[in-house]
Amino acid sequence: MGNKRVIVAFALTKSEISGVTLLNLVYLGHSAVRFEVKGLNIYVDPYFSDPVNWQKLPPGNMILFSHGHFDHGVMMAEKLYQAWKCPIVGPRNLIRWLARKYKKTIPIKSFVPLNHNQSTNVQGIKITAVPALHPLNRLGKTILTLFARSAAPGQPVNGYYFEGFYHAGDTIYTDEIVKALKDLPVHTACLPIGGKYAVAAPKDALRLAEEIGAERLIPLHWQALQQQIHFRYKSSDLVHLAKEKSTKVDIYPLAIGEILFS
Repeated sequence: MGNKRVIVAFALTKSEISGVTLLNLVYLGHSAVRFEVKGLNIYVDPYFSDPVNWQKLPPGNMILFSHGHFDHGVMMAEKLYQAWKCPIVGPRNLIRWLARKYKKTIPIKSFVPLNHNQSTNVQGIKITAVPALHPLNRLGKTILTLFARSAAPGQPVNGYYFEGFYHAGDTIYTDEIVKALKDLPVHTACLPIGGKYAVAAPKDALRLAEEIGAERLIPLHWQALQQQIHFRYKSSDLVHLAKEKSTKVDIYPLAIGEILFS
């Protein structure tokens, strides 16, 4: 497919890279991804930890939160808005909570609520909320209580589709995702593979990627959190499974800070 991968400094932007026409995405750890689309920086689930210094990242033009769990960046909302002054998109329940919590620091007009299967146009880019299924058990809820320090709602969860990219947020396999994306071309799917805490395992992620017709799959949500929360599977498990299944989907396990070009 002619894809190129490279690891660069976190502050690098498209204008600083010679000979490259389009920057697709940068993996920023866990479920955090920066997409560059039509010259705009779109951050999805911006939960940043070492070695990422978010203050050295290119300013965001848009932030998409899949849900309110701490490991998807919602606790950074105020700091990121103060630095970037960009629209914040999320499930309606979460947006309502954020608007109340930050009513003195984030203008209400900056929030964009989006329910499943709804679309909106933000800065010239059509964003569609894709259904997700994230059924946490008691252990998962206990861990979130210990680490979250936040009452931000974890349900519902949005995946997002825009310009051929699909970021699943937190989800297990559900045919509702396939139905939502059946008429939409997906060239790149960013899917969780950790297999614990109500996220898909590699076999479910690969099945989903195949059924939505994705050309390539970026594994997310598998790295240990807080050095205490470990997942069942790693990106290498997905790579091995893909070889075993002889799938047509290209697998791209990215390192933190690695860029995937087209």
